[in-house]
Amino acid sequence: MTMKKPGRNDACSCGSGKKYKKCCELAVRTVQAHPVPPSVLAALQQAVALHQAGQLSDAKARYEKILGIAPDNPDALHYLGLVYYQTGDSASAVTLISKAVALSPTHLMHNHLGAALQAQGQHDSAIASYRAAIALQADYAEAYNNLGAALQEQGKLADAVQAFGQALALNPEFASAQNNLGNALLVQGNLKAAIACYYASLKIQANNLSTRSNLLLALSYYPDCTPQQYLDEARLYGNKVFAMARPYRYWPGFSAQRGDGKLRVGFVSGDFKIHPVGYFLESILQHINPEQLELVAYAAQYHEDELTARIKPYFKHWHIITGLNDACVAQTIYADGIDILVDLAGHTAKNRLAVFAWRAAPVQVSWLGFFASTGVPGVDFLLTDAVSVPAAQGDCFSEALWYLPETRLCFTPPDCDLTPNGLPAAANKYVTFACFQNLSKINDAVINVWGEIFKALPTAKLIVRNKQMSCLAERDALQQRLTAAGISADRVTIDGLLPREDYLASYADVDIMLDTFPYPGGTTTCEALWMGVPTLTLAGETLLARQGVSMLACVGLPSWIAHDERDYIGKAVGYAADMEMLSELRQNLRAQSLKTALFDASRFAKQFEQAMWAMWQQKLSEIT
Repeated sequence: MTMKKPGRNDACSCGSGKKYKKCCELAVRTVQAHPVPPSVLAALQQAVALHQAGQLSDAKARYEKILGIAPDNPDALHYLGLVYYQTGDSASAVTLISKAVALSPTHLMHNHLGAALQAQGQHDSAIASYRAAIALQADYAEAYNNLGAALQEQGKLADAVQAFGQALALNPEFASAQNNLGNALLVQGNLKAAIACYYASLKIQANNLSTRSNLLLALSYYPDCTPQQYLDEARLYGNKVFAMARPYRYWPGFSAQRGDGKLRVGFVSGDFKIHPVGYFLESILQHINPEQLELVAYAAQYHEDELTARIKPYFKHWHIITGLNDACVAQTIYADGIDILVDLAGHTAKNRLAVFAWRAAPVQVSWLGFFASTGVPGVDFLLTDAVSVPAAQGDCFSEALWYLPETRLCFTPPDCDLTPNGLPAAANKYVTFACFQNLSKINDAVINVWGEIFKALPTAKLIVRNKQMSCLAERDALQQRLTAAGISADRVTIDGLLPREDYLASYADVDIMLDTFPYPGGTTTCEALWMGVPTLTLAGETLLARQGVSMLACVGLPSWIAHDERDYIGKAVGYAADMEMLSELRQNLRAQSLKTALFDASRFAKQFEQAMWAMWQQKLSEIT
């Protein structure tokens, strides 16, 4: 087959978003730079051309053939390793690219080796590789961008921001670096600056769906974004994915005359693992009646862990869709005869929302992992509850609302022997508040309200614990913000992430959890309830901002829902003085919570099954 050589200013076919002259043309030059026999050079150039065109299996076969002739050819080793990395085998990629680096190191090799190491979670080694790439080519913006991503995964947010800034200084039109800088600023809690970065990235690459999802995630919990502004942006995303799709319009199994008596339900997620989505999904899967629903997983992930292993048996089929394009994924779903396709990600990381524009299933639903509208045509329903989204707010969603009777969520209790202890304040003679939310949720409004609470309670203490606090720079920055609000360092304990059982045990030191707003806790609130610790939450107007409201209402704690900041302060101060009430809650809250649908998976699973059937029947009646 004759392949057209891309122009130097054309978009590179590898999908990087950069021009060919700044991307894979460099790879061709690298191949040409190593002295090899003409026949091997020609074979390498053909293999690289296939690689650039996305024909990875053909390129892989060519590279392997070359290595059969010239086993120490550094370029063939390098690019074969890159193919393995691109298809999810990062271990083989590390082995092959490391051999290439040992033979004839280039900046490209070090950069790609860093990416493979990073995929394996070897962040220190990945960072060393990126720095080696930069040492070989000081103006290598791509390596600075990748370095920033690795530093961010280590929790070194300030260093990550600096690396992304260096990438942009070298290449102001580097859309990926603008996007990644936005991601780092978002984790730091700098929403306004993060949103500005996403818009700057989209000015360069208007059709980058990943960046648009990141923007929507940030807007969904940006207080200054109105529901209509959010919905307009979500619909813009939806229009773009719909324009690229070829929706199915006929489904052979979509008939009232079906005789098998069960629905095939597909779940699409990149979080079938130790993750909040996994925690809320696991116990439900255990109680789904296979005679009612047959489950199929479409996993947008290669990484699997012990939670993955536990939930896999509940799925009839398990498809890994990472690396497959939307058309291929949609074809797989359609061929599986899925009746209802459920998205568990929304606009969070690793989402495959664009697949839903293909309408590979006759009924499509958004649930669990996201707290706003997807904006995608073809997503029929948003599965929620009436407390999370009052009916009057239905016009804030592109989807129709479908209400579960008690709660939209069901938490899987931890598998450990911890039990709630006595009230710490009884022994300490002071109240200990805590917040275990991510740094991005601890905004200035939250800290200012906490400052008012601590002014009213001069002996109270505060514990803050989250992943970002493993970074000393971020820890110091947070303490400075707390001090400015009147909460001095001698009243605060700040810790990083702990192993889960140790983390759960740390609730033994806490009397009251202080929720964040407008982005409240989910997993942390349920963990606190299970450990007998009440959470004080502030009711907002959106699905996201009402997550805590829904949970506390479900477990019978409506008095722990504040309706404005003054109410939040008043309740915190009042409850801190009521030791008898806090002690009684400590003794009874776990048992009280376990009786509700928020923890009772058998009860929730039946409600979920009923909802699946009712949505299917309603959609069937609309079409037929």
